[in-house]
Amino acid sequence: MGAQRKEDYVSVAEFWEMEAKSEVRHEYLGGRVYAMAGGTPNHAKIIFNISVALGARLRGRPCSGSSSDQLVKIERSGLRTYPDVLISCPPQRFDADEPNALLNPSLIVEVLSPSTQNYDRAEKWDSYRQIPELRDYILVSSDRVRVEHLQRGEQNQWISQTIIERDEVLSVPNLQLEIPLDEIYEGIEVPAGLTRL
Repeated sequence: MGAQRKEDYVSVAEFWEMEAKSEVRHEYLGGRVYAMAGGTPNHAKIIFNISVALGARLRGRPCSGSSSDQLVKIERSGLRTYPDVLISCPPQRFDADEPNALLNPSLIVEVLSPSTQNYDRAEKWDSYRQIPELRDYILVSSDRVRVEHLQRGEQNQWISQTIIERDEVLSVPNLQLEIPLDEIYEGIEVPAGLTRL
């Protein structure tokens, strides 16, 4: 990203004014506005499958899930974004100036698209990891069986695990959750995640 021209800068107030009139949602970071890309059928189905799987496992528990309609604001970076799926645990914190903006998700899931995967792995991840309450960041490929799980360890370091087979299980110890990849990719025909030469 090159140097930002002054005329490209958008204030937070201008962002919200634009967003109220827009038919598509946007993300906001450092005075720049980014349109959120529309998803493929696989992308949409995976989000649905993950939401159903998490919802069933969270029923009757204090933590709850939300869809991509839930705005998240990262206080340190200023990013405003709509994760594909998230879980938050009590007490939930919302921004005083932007009361719909959740500040403390515990788990965030982003389903990757070819056009957004680099952003989800780099700039967006750099912002997400600044959320003190975030314990798990999960990246799900939509074009093959591949789930990357970044988990915050006891020393505040991030531990990465990649799962690439349908018969494997995504384990989220921080929330005592286990989800078979077969549930995440149910009804979706994509190749296994392992790249064979």
